Amino acid sequence: MLIKKAQIDGFGKFVNASFKFGPGLNIVFGPNESGKTTLARFLLYTLGKPSNEALKYRPWGHNVFGGYLETSDGKYVFGEDTAEVPKFDISLLESLAFIMEDDELEAVRVDRGILESTLKKKTEKTSEGRILREAIKRIQTLDMNRCLVAISEEIRKTEGMISELEEKINKKNTLFVKIKNIEKRIKDLQEQINTLENNLEELRTVKKSELETKIAQLRRNIEAIETELTKYIWIDSLDTTVVDEAQNLIYKLNSIKARLEALETEQEKLKEVLQKKERDIEEKLRQLGASSVDDLENVGLRLKHLSLLTKMYSERVGNVVDEDPLWRLFLENENILEQAEEEEQRYKETINEIESTKLSLQNEIERNEQIAKYSKDLSIVSASAGIVLFVLGLLFKGISLFMYTPAVVFLALAVFLMFNWKKKMAFVEVLQERLVEVAMKQPQQPSVWKVLANYGITNVKQLRKKYTEFLEWKAQNVERQRLLNELKDIEQEVIKELSKFGVTGAAQMIVSAVENLQTTFGEVQELLYEKESLERRLSQLRGEYLSVQREYKTIAENLDEILSRFGITKEQVETFKSHFEQYQELKNAKKTLSIELQKAVEERENEDLDTSISQTKAILRELYSSKDSLLTELKEMKNLYENIDVDFKQLQALVEKLDEFKLKAKIISNLINEIPEINRFLNERLANFIESYHKIFSDEFAGLFTKVSGAEKNFVVLPDLSVRLVVEGDMKAPDEFLSGSTKDLLIFCIKNALYKTFYDGSLPLVIDNTLIRLDDDRLKRVCEYLNEESELRQIILMTNDRRILEFFRDKKNVILLEG
Repeated sequence: MLIKKAQIDGFGKFVNASFKFGPGLNIVFGPNESGKTTLARFLLYTLGKPSNEALKYRPWGHNVFGGYLETSDGKYVFGEDTAEVPKFDISLLESLAFIMEDDELEAVRVDRGILESTLKKKTEKTSEGRILREAIKRIQTLDMNRCLVAISEEIRKTEGMISELEEKINKKNTLFVKIKNIEKRIKDLQEQINTLENNLEELRTVKKSELETKIAQLRRNIEAIETELTKYIWIDSLDTTVVDEAQNLIYKLNSIKARLEALETEQEKLKEVLQKKERDIEEKLRQLGASSVDDLENVGLRLKHLSLLTKMYSERVGNVVDEDPLWRLFLENENILEQAEEEEQRYKETINEIESTKLSLQNEIERNEQIAKYSKDLSIVSASAGIVLFVLGLLFKGISLFMYTPAVVFLALAVFLMFNWKKKMAFVEVLQERLVEVAMKQPQQPSVWKVLANYGITNVKQLRKKYTEFLEWKAQNVERQRLLNELKDIEQEVIKELSKFGVTGAAQMIVSAVENLQTTFGEVQELLYEKESLERRLSQLRGEYLSVQREYKTIAENLDEILSRFGITKEQVETFKSHFEQYQELKNAKKTLSIELQKAVEERENEDLDTSISQTKAILRELYSSKDSLLTELKEMKNLYENIDVDFKQLQALVEKLDEFKLKAKIISNLINEIPEINRFLNERLANFIESYHKIFSDEFAGLFTKVSGAEKNFVVLPDLSVRLVVEGDMKAPDEFLSGSTKDLLIFCIKNALYKTFYDGSLPLVIDNTLIRLDDDRLKRVCEYLNEESELRQIILMTNDRRILEFFRDKKNVILLEG
C-alpha cells in the first residue's frame, strides 16, 4: 500500500489541512506541539476500523470532524468501514505499521487471533502447507486390501522367471571369475617377466659399467704406481752398508751440531752474567768512593783506620753509659725539657680547639633543628588553614572572595615555610658532616713524647724529676765529662773519615755506617773473585768449542766424500728407510692390482660368471613356461563362457518390476497399520510448520537489533513473541535494566521484525518522533536501515530532530510543520 494524500477536514489541531506523500521515505519535520503525533493518529484511525479512541481528537470550536486518505488500494474515509476498501484492525496496525512516541515495551503485542489467521493464510500459500493439508484430507479415504492381493500374485510370477535366469548367470559368473583369475595370473606373470627382464638388462648394464670403471681405475692405479716406482730406481743401485755408514756419520754430525749450539748458548749466558757482575762491581766501587779496582787497596787501609776509630768510640761510649739509659738521651739533647714542654703545650691547645669546635657545631645543629621543626609545624598548620578556607569558599559562594584571599596567603606562607624547613635541614646535614670530620680529626702525639714514652715518661712532671736527677748526676761526675769530650773528638774524626766515603749522618749512625762500608768492601772482593772464576770458565768453553768444531768439520768432509762417490744426497740417506718401505709397498700393490685387473677382464667377457645374472636367467625360463600353460587354460575357459547366453535386459526389467511390487506391498502393509500414526504425524508436522515462524521472528529480531545497535544483547523471544533480557541466567523484564533509548530501539526492532515475519501484504511504516533519544552512532545506523527499507516500503518519519534532516538532506519528500 502507498499513501498518496491525507486530507484532514477536522482532526485535533488540523482543520482543512492537506498533506501529500510519495513512495519511499517521507519526512515530516516540526517543533514540539506542531501536530506530528496528531497527523500520525489521523493516519492510524483512518486506515483502521472505527474506534472510540479517535473521538478525543474532535477539534474544538469546529463542527467538521474527519477526512480521508488517498492510497494505491483506494480511498480510506475516516470513521467509515465499507466493503469497497477493507480496513485493518487497530491492534494490527499498532503492532506492525505504527511506532508511536508513547509506546511502552510491555504493551507491544500482536493479537493472537490475527496471528493465527495470518499463519493459516501463509500455510495455504506454501507448497509444503498445501501438501500436508491435502494428505490429511485423503488419508482417511484409502482402501488398500484389494491392491495388496493383486500385487502378491505378480510378485510370485516374477520371482519364478528370475530364478531361471539366475541359474544361467551363476554358471556364467563362475566361469567369468575363473577367467579373470587366470588373466590376472597371466598379467602378474607378465609383469614379473617384464620386471625380471628389466632387472636383467639393468644388471648387465650396471655390471658392465662397474667392470669398465673398475678396469679403467685399476689400469690408472697401476700406471700411477709404475710412475711412482720410477722415483725409487736409485734404491736398487745402493748398498745397504754404504747407507748405514752414511747414516752413522749424519747422526754424529747432528750430535756434534747440537753440542756446538749448547756451547754457544752457555757462552752467551756466561757473557751476560759477567756483564752483570761488572755492573755490580762498578756500583759497589761507587759506594766505596773508588774509581777503579786499583783503588781497593787504599780503600781497605782507610776502612781499617775507621774500624780502629769505631772501636775506640764504642769503648768510650761503653764507659760513659750510666745506670739509667735516659742520661744518654739527655746528653745528646740538653734542651729536651724545654722542647717537650713546648710540644705538650701545643698538643693541649690543639685538643682544646677541637673540643671547642665540636661544642659550637653541636649548638649550631640544635639551634637549626629547632628552627626547622618550628618551620615545618607552621607550614603544616598554614597549609591546613589555607585548604579549609579554600573548601569553605567553594561551599559558600557568597563569601568566597573573603575565603580565597586568606587561603592564598596561608598557602603561600606554607610554601615559604616548607622551603625554609628544607633549607635548614640541608644546612643541618652539612653541619653534621663537619662535626663528623672534626670528631675524626685526632692530633698526633709529639715526636719527643713518643721517644720519652719508650723510657716510661708520660708527663712533664716525670720528665722534670728525671732531668733534675740527670743534672745532679752530671755535677758529681767530672771524669765522665772528660770522657765525653774525648768521645766527641773521636766522633768528629769518624764523621770526617766517613764523609770521604760520601756518608753523612748523626753520631748514632757511626757504627752502622762503618759496618755497611766493611760489608760493601767484602762484597766487592767476593764479586771480583766470582768474575775471575767466570772468565776462566768462559776461556775453557771457547777452547772446547774450537775442539768440537774441528771434529765436526772432519766428519762433514768424510760424509761429503761418501755422498759424492755414490751420487746420492744427504736427504736421501736420512729418508732411505722410509723410502725403501714405500718402494716395497708399491711393488706389492702393483702385483695385487694386476691380479684384480685380470679377474675383472674375465668377468666382462663372460656375464654368466656373475651369480645374480645367472639366477635371473633361470627364473625367467620358469616364468615363460608357466605363462604358456595358463594361456592354454584361458582359451578353453573363454570357449565355455561364450556358449552360455543370458538376456540381461530382461533380467533387469524383471528385477526392477519385482522391487517395485515388493515396495508397493510393503508400503501398503505399513500404511494399513500406520494410517492412524501417519494422520497424527501429519497434523503435528502442520502444527510445527506453523510454529516455525516463532524462530523466524526471533532470528529477524536479533539480526535487526544487532545491526542498528552495533552490539550483541542477550535477549530471549518467548512463544507469545514478547522479549525478555537474560541476566545472570534469569529472564528479566527489559524495563528493569535498559535505558530509554535502548527501549525505543527494542520497540523499533520488534515491530519491524513482526512486519517482516507475519505480514504478507504491504503497509507503510509510520514513526512518530521515537528516535530522538538515540545517540549519534545508533541514530546513524537506524537512518541507514530506514534508507534501505524505503526501497521496499513507504516510510513516513515524523521528527523534530535536526540530525535526521542532516542525514537525509538529499531527500526531496520533506514536509515542514509550524509550531
